[in-house]
Amino acid sequence: MVAVLTAGDMTDAEFALGVCAQGILNRKGKKIYTDIDCYMDYLSEPYERVSLWRLIAEDANEFIGAAVFDLNCNDVGVNMAATLSAAYDILGVPRELIGKVNSAGIKTVCDLAEIRGTPAERQRVVFDGVKDRLNKTALIHQVVKEGNFHLTLRDFGIKNGWACIYTDESEADRAFRRYVLGALDKNVPVYGWNDDEIAFIKDVSDFGDYAIPTDWSCNHSYFAAGGAIKQRRNRSAIAQNKHYVALVVSDGDNVQWLERDFATTGTFGQRCRSTANYKLNWTFAPSLVSLCPAAAERIYAGAKNDYFISGVSGIGYANCLSYPRDMLAEFTAQTAEAMARSDLDVVCLLDNIEFTKNAEFTVDRLSFYAEYGNIIGGIWELDPDRYGSGRGKIFWANGKPFVSVKYTMWHPSGNPQCVTREWLDGIAKEVNSQPIAPQSESGYSVVNVHPWTIDVDDLDYFVSKLGDNIELVYADELIELVKKNVRKK
Repeated sequence: MVAVLTAGDMTDAEFALGVCAQGILNRKGKKIYTDIDCYMDYLSEPYERVSLWRLIAEDANEFIGAAVFDLNCNDVGVNMAATLSAAYDILGVPRELIGKVNSAGIKTVCDLAEIRGTPAERQRVVFDGVKDRLNKTALIHQVVKEGNFHLTLRDFGIKNGWACIYTDESEADRAFRRYVLGALDKNVPVYGWNDDEIAFIKDVSDFGDYAIPTDWSCNHSYFAAGGAIKQRRNRSAIAQNKHYVALVVSDGDNVQWLERDFATTGTFGQRCRSTANYKLNWTFAPSLVSLCPAAAERIYAGAKNDYFISGVSGIGYANCLSYPRDMLAEFTAQTAEAMARSDLDVVCLLDNIEFTKNAEFTVDRLSFYAEYGNIIGGIWELDPDRYGSGRGKIFWANGKPFVSVKYTMWHPSGNPQCVTREWLDGIAKEVNSQPIAPQSESGYSVVNVHPWTIDVDDLDYFVSKLGDNIELVYADELIELVKKNVRKK
């Protein structure tokens, strides 16, 4: 019987305590689950709702002691406690709860407030003290900052023995981040997130690792990896003598989004309720099959005229052009395996157009993906122009095309309320002006759809404005049309 903690019945301090207890207790099996957001949808085993304090009392002997920390958005103590808990069966306890925890027979073994210094210095003291006991196959990087403070995810790291840190972009914090990344195995995931995406992904990529956005994710200490899943492949005849367009919804590497509201109130849920009927492509995290297989299955089951491709940049988010070359083979091997399990054959990449100027270098990097038979090609989102900097250029490797985004439905304001019909009309006009030229690179367009500024009503309207000269296709159809018709230069 699974013990279920109800998040709505707990204070923030109790929730933080419950996350730590969950991580430690789930080392011995699938024992503890938390009812939060939509996560009960993924629990199929018989369960009993229990109070946190009953759980602590009944399992007190499972903890060798308590580490006290101050729970607030300006203190990294919660991450220091999680790292201690990952190394030992020490329960991280917010200061206001230590009396009740002591009363349950769990003695205080340390007070993390006694470790002085900057956030980076304090975290390094704990990391150095236990690093020989830590599992180096992943890292939790969980945000501790006002306005973006999370209590979730740490159970996953605690169960698996991974360090938990937070670093901002200050010189001291970034140096500590690099110190920790240097101590890990290579080609490993960094779960969580950061406040500066570009700098964070650069550091992670430079060390031969990859990020998996999961800072809002819950219950990963409970989930077990699934097998393989198959997506629905609804096919219809493709008209000839058209300009071929693939609409690709970005940000599907965001695991927490896929798990939580993606298929309900989010963009995919809106799509499922729409009466419009056209081909649409979605980026999707292939790692979800291992992290939360029930969520992956729910998404695939809800598909209509939808096609899924691998989110950036395969098994996790990294920049393949700055990834250490001697580690890229393992990264793409992991990617190919995860894509096969998720029934994905097109990979989406994200990088900066500046790094593609050296053609030989670029082709060399893409060749690592292209050597796998189950990867037929790719879609390339190129910054800095909101993924559209490639202007539709096609990059070739091993005879496989990697087609860059030509147009981007990402409102420059970043505010969905600023999206107007006039703005959408302007993009539709540009797409409609493209030539019918199937033998040429110019005969194909990838249109990025940014889900944080474009909702499905906007997208349905945009599609309604496309002319008869436009044929919407799935990403794999576009790749195959390009391979068949466009002669490699």
